[in-house]
Amino acid sequence: MIKVDSLTKQFGKKIAVNNISFCAESGIITGLIGSNGSGKSTTMRMIATLLKQNKGTILIDNIDTVKQPHKAREKIGILLGGDVSLYERLTARENILYFADLQSVERKIAEQRLNELVELLDMNAYIDRRVGGFSRGMRQKVAFARSIIHSPDVLLLDEPSTGLDINSIKDVQNFILYCKSQGKTILLSTHNAHEMERLCDNLVFIEEGKIVAQGEKNFLLQESGCSDTADLFFYYRERSKQQ
Repeated sequence: MIKVDSLTKQFGKKIAVNNISFCAESGIITGLIGSNGSGKSTTMRMIATLLKQNKGTILIDNIDTVKQPHKAREKIGILLGGDVSLYERLTARENILYFADLQSVERKIAEQRLNELVELLDMNAYIDRRVGGFSRGMRQKVAFARSIIHSPDVLLLDEPSTGLDINSIKDVQNFILYCKSQGKTILLSTHNAHEMERLCDNLVFIEEGKIVAQGEKNFLLQESGCSDTADLFFYYRERSKQQ
């Protein structure tokens, strides 16, 4: 579980994240929803321990990310900002196993997990090819496998479908649903209405660094009177401007 309490991040005079609190529970997908520049990525990076907050606390399975950052990182799998930077001269398999080594995963266990991920993500055709020249979709799948090879309890996914074709989007979304079925805590940052509709159970709407609404998706739809998640996104964005 992720628990965020009174989280604030300031860059100079600009307050990027302003006193936000929310929880992301195990076995469900929580969507962090907002416009570009709303504070989503800054929030994700603080949870990932890549940025340190000015105020507030973040707990990853009751581990304080400031007091015990190394222990918190062991719990987390990260794919932030569509980051698919890979070692170009290594094969996809070598990239993933190298990351497993960095996470101190026993080689036999890592290879077993990798074989399962190759099937789940349909990577058989290129798992032993060098990643230089891979398409965006192929690289994204390798990055996903790399982020979960150490079997983390928590996944932080920032705009995971950005730049992908239709087939790759479907594969990536199916993989995210598989991770949910494994009981993992998943925090998904997106402004894609279809992704919200298909994947998210709970929604946290953030605009200008502040949370403007949060709750179970169907409850928010009913409460707002919106017909779908696309309308819901615009509803809360416009409402935030009036506050």
